[in-house]
Amino acid sequence: MKPIQSRRGIPFIVTLSYFISFLAIRLAVIVAGSAESQFAMAAKAGNMPEQSFYIGRNIILFGYHIHHFYFGIFLIAAAGWIALIESPHFSRRQIAVIYGAGLGLFMDEIGLLLTWGDYHSSLTYVLSLLLAGVFVNLVFFPDFWKETRRQIRANPPRSALLNALFLKTQLPKVADNLTKATGKTELASLVFTGIMYLGVGVLILLYPRFVYYWVAGVFLLQGVTSLVRAWKENSSGEEEEEDAI
Repeated sequence: MKPIQSRRGIPFIVTLSYFISFLAIRLAVIVAGSAESQFAMAAKAGNMPEQSFYIGRNIILFGYHIHHFYFGIFLIAAAGWIALIESPHFSRRQIAVIYGAGLGLFMDEIGLLLTWGDYHSSLTYVLSLLLAGVFVNLVFFPDFWKETRRQIRANPPRSALLNALFLKTQLPKVADNLTKATGKTELASLVFTGIMYLGVGVLILLYPRFVYYWVAGVFLLQGVTSLVRAWKENSSGEEEEEDAI
């Protein structure tokens, strides 16, 4: 059996690569103003860009706006293929870097995908921090999850609980009505946010010190969101002044 530090090495590399990739591409997009360019606005409105080829703040190929999440998917697929064929040209650490970088590129635009065009959606920060929390737990809290898994196996959920939730209540009907009454963006936000809050609430009850990590995550999320909104409003104000002149 491999030593604990050795087993944590690959998850740590994936986590670090993911963080660097996510932060680097988001900073590049914000500084370059790529999300507010004419091509981005045209694509968001469902229109085809007028140019067939363009590489600058955005990438246009054959008239299509190529988002960087495509590159992320490519890197994730490449890492999976290299790992499956056990290529002698790449070490496990190098594959971990490729995988983490691709995941960061993809997650940077997860909000854009779920909202059909809103790059600055708060869903990106919520889901990215949630994934980052999973990685951090894999690296720094493996013993906690090992004990949790042992407890679940020792005390499996009773079928009566599942019956109470799904068979003897109106929960499925409520979910169906919610799906019809709300848009896909709002539904996704409600589902992911609800699962996250329920999960964290249970963890806090079982392990009170977890509240420190949760509170810190909330403050970090709100801080990043506020800074992005401030940057966006400032950029919009400058564009309006230029148009007025």
